Amino acid sequence: MSADHRVKIVNLLARQQPADIVGLPESQWVDFKSAGPKGPYDLSLEAKKYELAKDVAAFANAGGGLLVCGFKATRRSTDLHEAVVKPTPFAKRLINTERYKGIINEYVRPLIDVEFHWYDDPAEPELGYLVIDVQALPESGRWALVTKTLSDKEGLVKGSIAIPIRHGDQTEYLPPDEVYRLLNSGLRGEPSLEVDLAVAGGSAVGMEIVEATIDALVQKRRRELLACLPAEERASRRHGDDFGLLDSKGRAAEELARLGALPASLPEILSRDVRSPQQYRDEVDEYLVRCRPGILPVLAQAVALQRTPLTLQVVNNSEAMLHQVEVIMTVEGNYHVIVDAPASAPDLGRLPWPEPPIPYGEKNPLATSVFPGQLPAPGGYRPGRWPSPAPLLPTWVDSEDGLVITFPPVDVRARATVHLPPITLYSTRGSEAAASCRWTATCTNLSGREKKVLGIPVEQLQVTIPASPEDVQPVVE
Repeated sequence: MSADHRVKIVNLLARQQPADIVGLPESQWVDFKSAGPKGPYDLSLEAKKYELAKDVAAFANAGGGLLVCGFKATRRSTDLHEAVVKPTPFAKRLINTERYKGIINEYVRPLIDVEFHWYDDPAEPELGYLVIDVQALPESGRWALVTKTLSDKEGLVKGSIAIPIRHGDQTEYLPPDEVYRLLNSGLRGEPSLEVDLAVAGGSAVGMEIVEATIDALVQKRRRELLACLPAEERASRRHGDDFGLLDSKGRAAEELARLGALPASLPEILSRDVRSPQQYRDEVDEYLVRCRPGILPVLAQAVALQRTPLTLQVVNNSEAMLHQVEVIMTVEGNYHVIVDAPASAPDLGRLPWPEPPIPYGEKNPLATSVFPGQLPAPGGYRPGRWPSPAPLLPTWVDSEDGLVITFPPVDVRARATVHLPPITLYSTRGSEAAASCRWTATCTNLSGREKKVLGIPVEQLQVTIPASPEDVQPVVE
């Protein structure tokens, strides 16, 4: 969910349309809270005080966000994130913003900029919804920490700290080793690694490709391959019709074999086609069945390459020169990546296909292989974008946590910005308006590691095929 969706939620509440929020997912920037008999945060309970402080600190550590109170969210087995299932408006008298501010100011360090907004429910004006807008901490003020932790008995432990951070639709905590490193670096007065990763241009691509699109491409390819048949033979026939050597030359070859004259005629037989039109049609149909599984990934890759590639930038927020900054990014969800795009985008109507069956009538098909393989897998595009000699390119690997992309190290001057090599990031299984990715950065001249979460905007596309044209060309909407 992007910043635009944060604005959308606020606008829907301002226009008194809470029902339109049903179905929206939680994300790095929004957390939905249902309200109990004493409101969304029952401050008579120590656990709820800690929850309020933890939620505010987590958003402050991850770019800011909204705590939207008055909606029940849950996660179904088929969903990636929790999503709103119904509004749960509550009485305004249950909210004491001064107490909320007091708890936040007492439990969170440094002080966080928080705003409270109330929106009436259209059906019951005495009820409504609360939005707590948490601003991001500046880099110089990181990290926000909670000055108490929660015990197993749901009591608050004094003299302990926790550093929460929003990750996707969940809240995680900075590991103890990282907390120790931050404290140790501060005590020794050493400069620390202060970098950010930001989107400099482009976006990821989320697309929907329906089966009808694949069917149309298969039929187009079939028409192209059957064009070598005589005009009267191009129409589909039942399997088995006209099967065998039915032409006069074929019958002559059988007769010569029967008479023992086949050896003398062998050169002539091997120089012509001994298939019937129906046999060739069967070969074409088998070829297309084997090709079909490879069409979706290749078409998706070609569509993605039509869009503007994603370019990220490393921002050095410190006064120190950073040497060999290496960024490793893990993209959650079903994403693919192209790290070496061609100089020009491929033609969507002319995808690469394997070598087809030998055209009908050219030569004896028994002397060669009829089917060499499936369509090439994604990732097969090679150089063309980079000048020579080509710079280092990112590497990638699929893991249980998502797509892991490692960018080549770069040097970044103090308070400067460096662009990383552009990549094409895409998904064919649907996605949100933003792709959540976790990233880490290290460098060779400073100890420590920067570890944060970034939301990458996603351009949503639908790939379809026009109804009837002979020269089929996918349409991207």
